[in-house]
Amino acid sequence: MHYLKINLFILIISLFASCVATQNNMQNQFETLVKSNQSKSSDNQKQSNDPYSNNLIDEGEDYKTEEELAWEKDADELTSNYTTFPSSNELTNFIDRSLSSPTVGCGSYYEGSNGQRRLANPAARGARKVLATMFQSCGAIDKVIDSSTPPLSGVSSSKARSGNRVRKITDSNAYINSHIVLKELQNDPSYPGPSCSDARDNPPVYGYGSRKAPNRSGELNLFSKGSGVSSSSRDAAGIDCSSFISVALASQGLKVKTDAGPFSSLTTTNFDQTMHAKNTCLDPAKFSASSSIEPGDMINVAASHIVMIDEVGEDPLAIKKFSKAKNCEAIQIKDFNFTYIHSGAINNSYGPSRVHISKHNGGTMFNNLRLSAIKMCKELSRGNTAEVATSKLTLSSKFDIIRHRSNDPECVSQKRIKLKGEECINGCYDKANGTEIISQRESRDV
Repeated sequence: MHYLKINLFILIISLFASCVATQNNMQNQFETLVKSNQSKSSDNQKQSNDPYSNNLIDEGEDYKTEEELAWEKDADELTSNYTTFPSSNELTNFIDRSLSSPTVGCGSYYEGSNGQRRLANPAARGARKVLATMFQSCGAIDKVIDSSTPPLSGVSSSKARSGNRVRKITDSNAYINSHIVLKELQNDPSYPGPSCSDARDNPPVYGYGSRKAPNRSGELNLFSKGSGVSSSSRDAAGIDCSSFISVALASQGLKVKTDAGPFSSLTTTNFDQTMHAKNTCLDPAKFSASSSIEPGDMINVAASHIVMIDEVGEDPLAIKKFSKAKNCEAIQIKDFNFTYIHSGAINNSYGPSRVHISKHNGGTMFNNLRLSAIKMCKELSRGNTAEVATSKLTLSSKFDIIRHRSNDPECVSQKRIKLKGEECINGCYDKANGTEIISQRESRDV
């Protein structure tokens, strides 16, 4: 048994080293492509008069936070250049420091469907959990950015020496009072609730390149600035789009590959690569005559942006309506009906937020989604009612509609990443089908 444990550890360390080397190789291969895409995007935005152009984001390259570096150092200390090996207790303690047991948390609502009750999609539940944790209130889930939401005040964006854009909160009061969530919390005498910190002291903001990962004690801190927020900024919690989605999946123990752990820090490019990798847990979403995008689906544009679908209308991409009328080419983004959760530069660096699609009338992501809707609409108009993988409904190799294989036991870890401050929101109410339903655990205190 002792030799078996040693051999198992050698295999784990070897795989870890191999993965790091592979990731470095992939980054080198895609570095030129990413920079080229960023340059093109920047030129296009300068030439565009689209009022929504400030909602388009370039993701940038991979970053390693202090937490990620500390985790790697912790792993390295288990062995001395593979000449010494840890005891079974040391290896067990290392694993336990990085993980925690699953719990039902904010977003664990039930949905009514023909009298049946079922748990909401775990990926969407994870996005809600991260959003509510960053604001230390489930009230954050109730607020949705749409076409009428004004931009934030008290925050600026400028280029750092690295060439990437960084955010800076210049006036905390102006930022809070112009924010649809923080402004309401400011006027709530019961906020912050029991076991909660005050998000006004560390307001969430978009942070280009602000990445999150578990620290050495196994807890993931969402409240650090990260590299996407200026060091001279007032206190803020920065996070970028792909890190937000990575944490959302990890908060529910959703693995990105069957041989991965419950936490993987992916960029938008990595999400695209992983979907096409061996042992992936990320599949192209499938559309049919009865359904298209679903809560938990991730819409991704490699080297640009990623969002998580949160709620959908009865016909979220208007496919049924226009296929029935046999007028598929007429589908427009304004005909869509869904909300998504993300962290983005929308409305002057809102960062973590829920957004209704009515906020947008263009952009690479949603123009590609429109083309996919049109192609599926034409399939239905021709009488094809079979499921169609969305990989066959797009013309862009960078555009993906990703669905996590959450029904596959190999893609769900028995452990998940713990979020710092999650105790505050573990008893939240959630809204399902327009009805406020209490979660199974307890009522909300805030």
